Amino acid sequence: MSMKIDLRIMFFALIFAGFTSHHVWGEEDYYHQKDVFMMKCMDTIKLGTPYEDPSQPCIRAVGKYDMKRICGAFTFSDQLEVSMIKTVILAYTCHKPIPIGEKCGSKFL
Repeated sequence: MSMKIDLRIMFFALIFAGFTSHHVWGEEDYYHQKDVFMMKCMDTIKLGTPYEDPSQPCIRAVGKYDMKRICGAFTFSDQLEVSMIKTVILAYTCHKPIPIGEKCGSKFL
């Protein structure tokens, strides 16, 4: 009898675990930060234009966010608008350099 109850509890626990969302503890949503960063710094990092000095809102965004994570969050469609090289230069200029060997978009530094 005890075995039947244990199996039922395990079954319901398995069903409950299957319907709950799985979030990794401590992992943040860097895609939102990337979108804010792109909005504030687009004049500086836009593909196909000369590099411009960053604006104050852009400098604050770079100082506030983890540039290594944002650089890794760039998608292929982002790379059609944003220069990864300018992003790396901007991060370095704002004293938040992206470490060598990290992935920035689809490119490794």
